[in-house]
Amino acid sequence: MRISKSLPSTARCLPFLLAGGRGARLFELTSAQCKPALSFGSGEGRIVDFILAAAERAQFESLFVATQYRPNDLCQHLNRHWAHGFAKGISVRDGEFLSPYGYRGTADALRCNITALDAYAPRDVMVLSGDHVLDIDLEQLLAHHRGHGLPVTVAATPVPLSQARGFGIFDLDADGEVFGFAEKPADPQPMQGDPERALASTGIYVFDWIWLKQVLREAPGRPTTRHDFGQDILPLALREAALSVYRLPDSRDGQSAYWRDVGSLDAYRRAQLDFAAEVPPVALPKTMQRAQTDCIDSIAEGTVFLPGSKIGRRCQIRGAIVGTGVRLPDGFRAGYDAEEDARFFRRTPEGTLLITAEMMDRRNAALRKTTARAPIHRVPRMTALTSLEG
Repeated sequence: MRISKSLPSTARCLPFLLAGGRGARLFELTSAQCKPALSFGSGEGRIVDFILAAAERAQFESLFVATQYRPNDLCQHLNRHWAHGFAKGISVRDGEFLSPYGYRGTADALRCNITALDAYAPRDVMVLSGDHVLDIDLEQLLAHHRGHGLPVTVAATPVPLSQARGFGIFDLDADGEVFGFAEKPADPQPMQGDPERALASTGIYVFDWIWLKQVLREAPGRPTTRHDFGQDILPLALREAALSVYRLPDSRDGQSAYWRDVGSLDAYRRAQLDFAAEVPPVALPKTMQRAQTDCIDSIAEGTVFLPGSKIGRRCQIRGAIVGTGVRLPDGFRAGYDAEEDARFFRRTPEGTLLITAEMMDRRNAALRKTTARAPIHRVPRMTALTSLEG
């Protein structure tokens, strides 16, 4: 007698991971690797591990990954730590090899891969973002999408109104129905009954594949297209009354779900500090450990040390990101004098200091040159004292 194996709830849903972003606001941190592959926590953790852990928990059998900017570190990380978690494997498609222009936007990454995606015969395609730190149940998201029966579902969560200009913002009525959406609005609308927060897209979507495929094929014929989900696809879905919003559930203590866009140095540092706490805000992926730094007799306040960095004795450092391979010498001091810090390091308007190995090399060379040019004060030769005795 053959016993049939029940299919997971995510069967016939193909996850598509967008992992090709550079992360320009992270400056030197992403000069050699894409943003999703940037270190997070200690051990071998990367930013992308949070969404990969969620996809593995949801029992997806396959994973489709779109890469573009400096993908080597990311691909090695996927092979080393995550390939065995997807029974039918991980397929990586790099934009620079598929198109003379590369992927021109988030939606274009799927358009360029329509034929490959069709081979999986998916009912739904779930678009995931590889550069956010979050806790999400992807099975619940898919259940919401299929239960509402609309072609498009977007995962959303509240953000402070002061930060809302950087996100796609939804307007919902009292019943939770979407009646408005604006991508990175200059004047974002607050949530009903909550004037201090706005409801932001997390960049995670579920699409009916037949609907999305038709929209993507028609996109090149639209003269105003930006090949982007937030700029093109979501406004179209709203006009067609095809859009549903899934709000990430609040935590047990009533706080908003943990979701952080770590696209800036300030946000990246703050999120790292969240996970350096004794109790992290969400469970750490299997690749990651709670960040710890042995400072001996040094003071490191609000500072993140990336793997491979070292701090000497009697150092004082505040509000910094110390990059991989950096060696801070004994007595080093930074984060207390904005003008002095800016001579050698990158400093954001909010006060986060980025210190890389190259910056330390320039600083050390400048200090050596200054020392070499310092004038030498010669002490006059002492003459013998004559006797005062008569």
